[in-house]
Amino acid sequence: MTDEASSQKDASALPAGSLHRAVILLNAIAADSRRGSTMTKLVARTSLPRPTIHRVLNQLMSIGWVERDETNGRFNLGFDLAALGYSAMSRHPIERVAHTELSQLSMSLYQTVYLGVRSGLDMVCIGRYDSGSQIQVGKGWVGMRGPFGMTPACLGMFACMPRDEVDGIVRKNLSRYHRIEGFDEAGYRRSLTASAEAGVGLYDNILLDRTTCGLGVAILDPSGYPIAGIGTVYINGWLDENQRRDCLERMQQVAGTIAEKLHATSA
Repeated sequence: MTDEASSQKDASALPAGSLHRAVILLNAIAADSRRGSTMTKLVARTSLPRPTIHRVLNQLMSIGWVERDETNGRFNLGFDLAALGYSAMSRHPIERVAHTELSQLSMSLYQTVYLGVRSGLDMVCIGRYDSGSQIQVGKGWVGMRGPFGMTPACLGMFACMPRDEVDGIVRKNLSRYHRIEGFDEAGYRRSLTASAEAGVGLYDNILLDRTTCGLGVAILDPSGYPIAGIGTVYINGWLDENQRRDCLERMQQVAGTIAEKLHATSA
């Protein structure tokens, strides 16, 4: 079968009327990309009727976009969908351009560094760069997906976005934030304000765990709009004010270098 015929077969396997529901389900499954999603969680997360979810999942499994773990019954994104994702990444080579710079940054800071991009109302981690430190702070992983606004990289991007756009995203995602264990809305809004004033992401007092803080900066397009974010998390007390300022300066320098390389690549 030719590639074109295969694509037509895949497209015909998913009726147009189910496309919107399929997108909702794929995003819901992506939110549990490591553990997989149970049917009960998919019903709760999407508010779709169980028979509808069964029908659309069967369609998605038939084209290889979703797989079901036979041992625990959980649903996961399929390898065929991953292949499409890698194809898209090769067209938008942010991680490839940023890899060397961010690997070096993590080593110089002696901290884990993350690279994230926005996908609608979500943030997707597309890079994690570990330092040589035996203590690795942060629980993010490549492929992790969550509501946009809840990472240092997100706050770094928020700091460079129009305020009305930020307010709109926060308003739409606020109920999702509250479903995250320990979320503190008052502390979150303080961090939003502080980040907007500083022009960088200041990730403080957001979650119940008060042992960590974070910093984030944006990678900007030629117009000054954020296209990606760099973030790092560290234990409270690790950095004094001078070290914190130095950390931010290094992150901003690297973000500028990556932006220049991206612009040169696309020129």
